[in-house]
Amino acid sequence: MLRRQLLRTARLQRPSVCLFCAVRSPLHPSAPPLRSTWSATAPRWDEHKPVDVETAKESHDTATTEQEAKPAAKKRKKKAKAKNAKTKTETESGTNEAIKTKKSRKAPGPPRIRRTQSSPRTTKAESAPEDRTLSTTTKGRARPKSSDDKPLSLKDAMLNTRPQKKKKEAQIPFEELSPSDLEFTPIHVDIPPVPMLGYGLDRVLFNPGVYRLQDPRSRVFNFDPYLEKIMPVKDFNFDALGEYKTSSKDETLLALTKKLATKFTGSTSSMSGVLSHFHFVLSKFRDINTDMLSRGFPEPSKSFSKITLSPSAVFLRWKDGTYAIDADKEYDEPNIMSWLGHSLEKLLTSSRDEFELYRRSNDGEAPGEDKSARCYHYSKLGNFLMRSQLDAHDPRLPGSGVFDLKTRAVVSIRMDHKEFEVGAGYQLRYAQGEWESFEREFYDMTRATMLKYSLQVRMGRMDGIFVAYHNIERIFGFQYLSLSDMDNVLHGQTDTCLGDQEFRSSIYLLDELLQRATAKFPETSMRLHFESSKGEVPFMYIFAEPITEEQADAIQDAKKHMYREFERKIVGVTRDDPETQEEWQKIQERVDEEVNADKKGVEVNETDELDNTDKRTEDDASDSTEKSSEAETGGPLMGWTLTIRNKVNGSYVERPQQLTQDDEWKVEYHIKELAPEVASAKYAKTKTKREKLLGQNEEVLARRLMQYRRRIREISEQGREWRNEQDKIAGEMGTQTYVPLGPGSVQAASA
Repeated sequence: MLRRQLLRTARLQRPSVCLFCAVRSPLHPSAPPLRSTWSATAPRWDEHKPVDVETAKESHDTATTEQEAKPAAKKRKKKAKAKNAKTKTETESGTNEAIKTKKSRKAPGPPRIRRTQSSPRTTKAESAPEDRTLSTTTKGRARPKSSDDKPLSLKDAMLNTRPQKKKKEAQIPFEELSPSDLEFTPIHVDIPPVPMLGYGLDRVLFNPGVYRLQDPRSRVFNFDPYLEKIMPVKDFNFDALGEYKTSSKDETLLALTKKLATKFTGSTSSMSGVLSHFHFVLSKFRDINTDMLSRGFPEPSKSFSKITLSPSAVFLRWKDGTYAIDADKEYDEPNIMSWLGHSLEKLLTSSRDEFELYRRSNDGEAPGEDKSARCYHYSKLGNFLMRSQLDAHDPRLPGSGVFDLKTRAVVSIRMDHKEFEVGAGYQLRYAQGEWESFEREFYDMTRATMLKYSLQVRMGRMDGIFVAYHNIERIFGFQYLSLSDMDNVLHGQTDTCLGDQEFRSSIYLLDELLQRATAKFPETSMRLHFESSKGEVPFMYIFAEPITEEQADAIQDAKKHMYREFERKIVGVTRDDPETQEEWQKIQERVDEEVNADKKGVEVNETDELDNTDKRTEDDASDSTEKSSEAETGGPLMGWTLTIRNKVNGSYVERPQQLTQDDEWKVEYHIKELAPEVASAKYAKTKTKREKLLGQNEEVLARRLMQYRRRIREISEQGREWRNEQDKIAGEMGTQTYVPLGPGSVQAASA
């Protein structure tokens, strides 16, 4: 192999890479003389006479060691002549000719460029590349290298290139926070008594799993049968309920914010959507834990729903020295679940007689809500003051004993709330399974709303949530989920240490971002968008756009006419008081978070059509960016990216897992300001993406979900037929409610 390479090297008429020293060198002495111009009569390389290998090697030594002493050169020449005398005549003549040619050249000529018929003619000056390291002097001596030169690799030598020096990169000014050092401080204020559960429902608080209202086998009711049938919204007197105030209109909250010298304030419902994106970044989009689902449940997805992952927006409204956070309701729509949630909360915390007073057909005056309707927990972290409304209380629960009430409508209502009469036939008949099961409702809740529920529980210093499953006509069962239960789904552990520290870190980072936004646009209201980006390195986009109060009100009240029409046709509210009407339109902010999470779509893996929806959404957002960027971002705009790294016990990790109180978790973060043109383009994409996901046209949505909704309606029709049969049986057999009968019970004692 080596012999063939040496022969090829000796015959070439162009600069070559020496196989012994791995550097580019001029023609070997054994090659024919280099011609200065192209000649059609020039001999081809394959016409040369063969050269002895040993002679070629000795010729190489002669060419590359001209710096050595002359005596040594003479000895090598004599040795070469002696060896050449012993070779064949043909080889001897070719070798002598090559040696004579080398001796006649005082300095190596320019390397010959191998031309094709299409290549232009090139002079020697043009064809000789400048290489200070590899070129030689006219005397044949190597030009000395500079002190910065380093030995070239074989690749660099063959390509005649030099390795580029790496530019020194500027250091990134990241910061570090320790979540365990952040203090979440309760603010103690006088509050009236918090309501308790009625009808013996407190048993659910201390029994894991779903507690059915009626046992399907024995037909015995576990609780008062009065709870089964829900009062229609048209029959409920909503005028008697107290009003809900947003953060920016709560004078008590704003006064307390000033008193405590905090800068920002917000409610659980207005902040939970934004804080969800901090969970995605801090946990690197941790998968949902589905281990509690049965094996028969078909291929559960471990990712959050697309609506949950969609960009979130809020208004930061300037209020005389403080900033109040209001949820952005640009794409909110009126629906039956918002009103029903309010009435069901009153049902679960009232006696039967008291609740009947809220029926419109009641001759007497409906009781007004007492001060308990305005019970709040206030908590502080850094520059944030948070407000949380208290729904129910039980002193036997750990901590404060407070928990949240959540009413969960079945999948048929959530997927098509405008046709709720059709979906009302859907029943919950089974414990497990893909359809008509409590397991399915729990699974949907984990992907859509459980993250927001857990954040609201932490903001309100609560113990958990009490869930009532219903189809807007009937209640099927109840379930209590403690904070540990929710953390097991969201963080993969029942120890609340990880969730608590992540929540405090999220508030701290949100504080940092809002401080930068208010520094850029001081003493003015703003509209902020948050979007987390999933990739190899997850990060978050944050955009702040100054806005006037008139512009904010116009966005918030854009669908006021839809609310009024819904109230008139569905709810039966015909009040003419504009002020009261405006306040009631803000009920949407207090109701179940499931509306925003579920109203526009279903789980990713349910139909192929739904899988394609997200891809089309991304494409539409990209296509419409150029059209919308100028119109949407014509005014001042600031944008940032937030990137984090997790470190547990001194080692970098992808995400903290199975964290305990003994572990030390630190979060390194870097906030980078975006260039104006980059911020403008990305902001337009974020707004378009949010519109495509949350503000989809109903006709377009109906076409995309046609097959899925058709399947749901078939199940609902079958469920209504089954329910009618059960009602006939109940009419014949009557109802029976559970009461203790054994020794030690009240019944046994009175017998």
